[in-house]
Amino acid sequence: MIPRSASILALAVLAPAFASAQVPSPSPSPSPFTVGVDVNVVSVTAVVFDKAGRFIKGLGPSDVEVFEDGVKQDVSYFREAGKGEDKIPLSVILVLDASGSMKKNMRFLQEAANTFVHKLEEVDQALVVQFNESVKGSLEFTNDAERLEQFVEALQAWGGTSLYDAIHYALGRIKDQAGRKALVVFSDGDDTTSTMKEQEVVDYARAVEATIYSVGIEGGGMGGGSPRGFLKRIAGETGGTYFFPDKLGDLIKAFAEISEELHNHYLLAYSPKRPPDGTFRTITVRLKRKDAEVRVRKGYFAAKRRRPPTKPAS
Repeated sequence: MIPRSASILALAVLAPAFASAQVPSPSPSPSPFTVGVDVNVVSVTAVVFDKAGRFIKGLGPSDVEVFEDGVKQDVSYFREAGKGEDKIPLSVILVLDASGSMKKNMRFLQEAANTFVHKLEEVDQALVVQFNESVKGSLEFTNDAERLEQFVEALQAWGGTSLYDAIHYALGRIKDQAGRKALVVFSDGDDTTSTMKEQEVVDYARAVEATIYSVGIEGGGMGGGSPRGFLKRIAGETGGTYFFPDKLGDLIKAFAEISEELHNHYLLAYSPKRPPDGTFRTITVRLKRKDAEVRVRKGYFAAKRRRPPTKPAS
C-alpha cells in the first residue's frame, strides 16, 4: 500500500504516463451506427439476483432464454464469472472526476478508488482515466495494484467537467479488450466542457460490449446541477447500475458494491439468427425461475462487415 504521503518524486514519475495519453480535444469517432466490427457472436453480461438483491449462483444454460428483437436465440455459452484460476478475466477502467469542484472532496474519491483497486483479482487488469477540461488516461492496462494506486494518488482537481468526452475515450480504450469489460464512472457535476454530445456517447456505449457503473454526488461544479440523469441513463443502457450516495463517506461502500457485483455475474453468448444490417437490436433475457430477476444491457448495434479496400488492377 502506498502511504498517503507518497513522495512528490513518485507522482512526478507518473505524470508523463498520464500526459502522453492526454486527449484535450477528442476528435469525433466513427459514427457508433457504423462501428466496423462484424457481429458473429454477441456476448452479454447478466446479473441475476433474488428479491432481496442477493446474487444467485449455480444457474446453467437451461435456466435462461435469450431473445433478440423478440426472436429466441440459441445460447452457445453460459457460465459464472467465477473467481481465482477459473475466473473469466476482467478489464475495468476507473473514469474519475478531477474537476475544480472536487478539490475539497478528492481525498474521499481517492480512498474509495484505491479500495476498489485492491479488490481486483490477479487475472484482472485496470486503467485509470481522469478528466476535467481535458481527458487523461494511464498508458496501459495493468494488474499492479500499487501502480494503479499511484495513478489515483496523482489526481489533481482543477477546471471544468468533460464527462461525456471521458466516457467516450474510455470506451474506445476498452472496446478491444478480451473477456469481460466494465467502466466505473464517478462525477460530481454536469458536463460543462465536452466536445461530444450526450446522445453520441450513449449510442457509442450501446455499440461497445462494456458494462458501465455510475457513481454521482451533488457537487459545486461550474455548471451547477447534478449528473444524476445522464449517469442513470448510461448505466441502464449497458446493464450496469448507479449509485448516488448522500454522503461522501459512503463512496467506499458504493465502490465496494460495484466490486462485489463484478465478481458475481454470468457471461453468456449467442450467434444472431439475423445477419448484421447496421440496426440497433434489443436483447431480452428471461429466467425460468420465478424467484429471480436479471439485469442485462438493452441491446447492441449489429454492424455490417467493412469490406477491405479494392486493390487497383495492375
